[in-house]
This record gives sequence, C-alpha cells and structure tokens, in this order.
Amino acid sequence: MKGHGWRLTVALLAMACVSANSAAAAIEIPKVSGKALGVTRGKQFGNGVVFIEGKYIEPPYVVERWGNGIRINGIPVISQVVDWTDFLKTQSSLKVVKTESAPSAAPTPPPVQETYSADVESSLDDLFDDEPKAKPVKKAVVRPAAPPRPKTTVSYSLEGGFVRNEASNLLVKRINAVRTEIDRTLRTGGFFCFGADYARVSGDQRETLRLLDRLPDFQRRCESVEEFVAAVRSAKLVYLTEPICRDFFKNRIDYRKLQDRRRVIKEEAELEKLVNGVAKPLF
Repeated sequence: MKGHGWRLTVALLAMACVSANSAAAAIEIPKVSGKALGVTRGKQFGNGVVFIEGKYIEPPYVVERWGNGIRINGIPVISQVVDWTDFLKTQSSLKVVKTESAPSAAPTPPPVQETYSADVESSLDDLFDDEPKAKPVKKAVVRPAAPPRPKTTVSYSLEGGFVRNEASNLLVKRINAVRTEIDRTLRTGGFFCFGADYARVSGDQRETLRLLDRLPDFQRRCESVEEFVAAVRSAKLVYLTEPICRDFFKNRIDYRKLQDRRRVIKEEAELEKLVNGVAKPLF
C-alpha cells in the first residue's frame, strides 16, 4: 500500500511537469510581432491567482504585453489580442497575394427516389375492376450537383520591414488596455483562468475567495472528471466550464499549493488587522 502511494505521487508529479510545459506551449504569440512591437511590462506584485491551462501559477506576477499578445511571468496567456494581419494592413509596403486552388471533383449524389402516382380517376376505376392494375412505378432520378467552386487563399507579407505608425500605435494601445485590465484585476485580488481552447475567465476578489474555498477540496477528493464537474456544478461555480474543469482535474496535484495560498491570505489579513486595527478584505 505504501509503495502504491509512492507510485501515485510520482505519477502526479510527472503529470504536473507535463502540464506546466504544455501550458507554456499551448498558447503561442507570433515571434515576429514581439520584434516589431516590443514589450510593455508592468511592475511585479503578489496579489491575485492565475491559472494557465488549469495549472496554478504562483505569485509574484508580472503582466506584460509582448508583441500582439499577453504574457504573465513570461508565459503566453493570450495569443493575439489583435490579429497580426491587422498590423500588416497598416503598412504601406503590404503585399497581398490571392491564390486560387483547383476545385476537387464533386462526389456523385445518391439516387433520389421519386414516386409517380396514378390519377384520381384511375384509382377509382381500380376499386371496381376485377383485375388489379400494376402499382405506380418508382424511378430513381439523379439530380445534378452544383459545380465545385475554386478555393481562394489570401496571404499578406511585407516587401520591407515593419514600421510603427499612427495606425499600428492605435492597435498597440488596444492591447495595452487589455494588459492593464488584467494587471488591475490581479492586483486587487482577482483571479484569471487562461486556456487555448476556451475564452479567459476572471472574477473579483470576492469570487476568488469562493474559488479557493472549494477548488482545493474538489481536486483532493474527486476521483474522476465527472465527479469533479458534478462538484463544481453543486457549488454553483457556473463560470467553470467543462473544459476548464478538465484542466483543473488534470492539475489536481496543485491542491496543496492552493491551500497554502489560502492560508497566506488569511495570515496577511490578520497581520493587517493587528498593525492598523482594520481587517484587510479577504479577497
């Protein structure tokens, strides 16, 4: 039994390492955008909670705009706030190439059965006829398919280097606004869940408290994804979609770190109360 527990711990540790690596690789920011647009980096801070592909990222945090995406602690969390193509369209040296590929042959549709019925008068005659007439014949008719259309592919490239201008600076400003919003939410005790397969989810400090009160317990005791999803639904954590729940379950070894994080928050609140006589809000 003791050996089984050791093997389980090793397996969970291996799973955690794979999850950490995949979290960094799943969301990618175009490298060319980093070179062209540079970086806007915020100052380090220790508030809030961050999950990337269900993996808990420990504070302190640094939120930065890198190229046309967002990174936290150097890990991409949003691939492209503004598509890189939109930046290319701001350049006077833009080259647009349209390519049409030959259409593939359309498959022959299956025969469509159409019934040809006798008229009403003939049908009435059949009622009083001693010899029944042959039933209406069904004919298979093949309807011609619409001719296939060629597929058009549009590609964008620059004949020269990328040059920052007023239009591109406005796009960068939009990305910086998203960086600022994420930074502010975390600094005020909020949380974020980032993933390549779902839209980012966030909550304020009150919702972070609810999450930390429940998530570590679910990760510790649930033995299947289905049980985990049911527990989340019962707790009315409606923003945790099934893909997010699957990521949390995959990284369930993090429950101890989340318990530690919750304990630190409580200790900071108690210390604040002793020093200033005012309790610090618990997320």
